[in-house]
Amino acid sequence: MAEGGGGVGVVYVLENEAYLSKEGGTLKVSRRAGREVLLQKPLIAVEEIVILGNAVVTPALLKHCAQEGVGIHYLSPTGTYYAGLTRTPSKNAPARVAQFKAHLEPTWKLALARRFVLGKIRNGLVFLRRNGAEGWEGLKEALLEAERTQDEEALRGAEGRAADLYFRAFAELLPEGFAFGERSRRPPRDPANSLLSLAYTLLAKECESALLVAGLDPYVGYLHEVRYGRPSLALDLMEEFRSILADSVVLSLLNNRRVILEDFDDSEGFPRLRKEAWPKFLRAWEERLNERVQHPLLRKRLAYREILLAQARILVKHLLGELPRYEPFAVR
Repeated sequence: MAEGGGGVGVVYVLENEAYLSKEGGTLKVSRRAGREVLLQKPLIAVEEIVILGNAVVTPALLKHCAQEGVGIHYLSPTGTYYAGLTRTPSKNAPARVAQFKAHLEPTWKLALARRFVLGKIRNGLVFLRRNGAEGWEGLKEALLEAERTQDEEALRGAEGRAADLYFRAFAELLPEGFAFGERSRRPPRDPANSLLSLAYTLLAKECESALLVAGLDPYVGYLHEVRYGRPSLALDLMEEFRSILADSVVLSLLNNRRVILEDFDDSEGFPRLRKEAWPKFLRAWEERLNERVQHPLLRKRLAYREILLAQARILVKHLLGELPRYEPFAVR
């Protein structure tokens, strides 16, 4: 069991047979239907519940979460997102109408997709440069290529080439035993890729929540094609944060030896983080989300979790015509 720090009401449930119930105004997490209490927390302080593995949630708790907009998210032990109970859409219907209109207008859709790609490449470049990676200068040309693209296929091609350059440089920053030849997923072929996939899953969840709060539909995006069950806009928004949030956490955990090779189990044919090591990962993840940095557009210091919501609201302002274009969050 681990829960988010820094006053943020995110509860992570790691026990495989946990029992979650509502007792008065309290969230109670027990093992085996109430015999051993693992956690008690006032429900007023709970904003999200993230369940890894199997757990039972009582109808009373489900009803409370649905009424109060508390998200419940189910992830596999490897970090794959299964399903969730999320907030109902906000009353900002005009934002969603504008969102759908932009998706259906090819020029507008391409312009937004390009902004997400440029944000991703720029922040990736800065991240590599700050960490002393060789090859970061190659992303300068990738950035120019993405700016010059005239259609979606060319833009995705430029993004793909930038990603290849980025991950080759990123792999060189990893400690001995964790380096990899390429990004792999479903399943990840090595421990570092396993951690990256886990971090990206949690980041996508955070972006989906931010978009819902801002009044947008997480499933209708611009860069990522719309598919049944795919949170395309959440995947769009997370692009500019991949390196500075997810990759940053993974690199720090591995280079500081807070997570080591012995923390992984490959009994199922691919490496996955052992349950005993999950709290170390989640603690680092929450620490990063709660870190406060200067927002260049808003000109004030915000926690990264707040910046995700700020970016969703900046997107709303652009869609409604209040800003000439969407400005991705940029690190300096």
